[in-house]
Amino acid sequence: MWKKKVSCLLAVMALCGAMTAGAADYTILEKADKVETTVYGTTQTGSLNERVAALDKLLNGQSTVSGSLQEKTNALYKDVYGNSGSDLSLVAAVNLMQWQYSGQVTEEPILVRVDALEEGIDGKVITGALKGRVQSLRQALLGDTKYVSQSVTIPAGTIVKMKNLEALNSKTAQEGDTVHFAVSEDVVVGDVVAIPRGMEAEGTITNARKSGMFGKDGKIEITYHTVRAADNTPVPLIIGEKTKEEYKRTAGAVGASAAGAIILGPVGLVGGLFVHGNDVDIPVGTEMLAEAKDNTEVMGFRAVGTPDDMRTADMAASGVVVPAYPDAETTEPTHETGYYGDVTPVELGGDSEAEDQNDESEEVVVTITPSDEQVTGDVHE
Repeated sequence: MWKKKVSCLLAVMALCGAMTAGAADYTILEKADKVETTVYGTTQTGSLNERVAALDKLLNGQSTVSGSLQEKTNALYKDVYGNSGSDLSLVAAVNLMQWQYSGQVTEEPILVRVDALEEGIDGKVITGALKGRVQSLRQALLGDTKYVSQSVTIPAGTIVKMKNLEALNSKTAQEGDTVHFAVSEDVVVGDVVAIPRGMEAEGTITNARKSGMFGKDGKIEITYHTVRAADNTPVPLIIGEKTKEEYKRTAGAVGASAAGAIILGPVGLVGGLFVHGNDVDIPVGTEMLAEAKDNTEVMGFRAVGTPDDMRTADMAASGVVVPAYPDAETTEPTHETGYYGDVTPVELGGDSEAEDQNDESEEVVVTITPSDEQVTGDVHE
């Protein structure tokens, strides 16, 4: 009997623990802090009543929410984060517009992002209630195309393709450095966009080594963190089995540069002596891979009434290469293309004479470290 009672008690405790873990159960103050951080970029000062009133005026243009402080805070909290199914939350709507406008969904505060969209679309920042400004932008940018929110589960192991936003080099990389990425292809579940292209992600350099004598190559290892979904839900990322297989497949198909920063350069021989090893040099925009660590429920968005010919238009437009425009440091076109900007391919070779001698004997092999969250590579003769 006692054992049965203990078993029942443990079962109840486990159930309660699961219920607690599944619900955020944020306090009133925590909700206000989160909303302010998302909207302004930081929490505000003053009494909570004053802060909630200021948020209400900013979002709605006047005092519209009523009731207790908890009810007011909950109403604003749901305006910013809540996806009703028939429409998108404020943050999801701004993500949607950046995705459609530029394909770069930034992590800046909503106010900053809305200002930038208005500048780009209208040429000036508009005043008024933030919700009204977002609605006007949606109408101007998307017209009558309606998007609705829909709950989907991103399966564990789903490949997420990303491009690095900063150049990486094993000469200067330091353990602990943060590396920024942007999703390069939409992650779609059914007909729902779960993670839009352009969503930003971060990783940390967990191992960095410069090249050295006797053919010692440079090395960079990166551990990924999370990427935001369409509704800003964080999706944990790892280098899992599917990622490793994809790296092996693409490296064999399109060359060593497919694995970007996680492949080491070849070792060359000159006159029977080892030459200096190669540093890992990864330009901005190199494609890198990770995968969803767990099954993750998110609120994606889905277009309603999208024209049928959009898919065929995308097929045709995919072959158009848009030239890069000059930036502050680049004023001359490259000799190879006449386009502005850096179009140098990834080169993982060392001394040119050494490469000539080893063209027939060297084979680039992607080797994965035992850690599930790290990946590296070697080159074997």
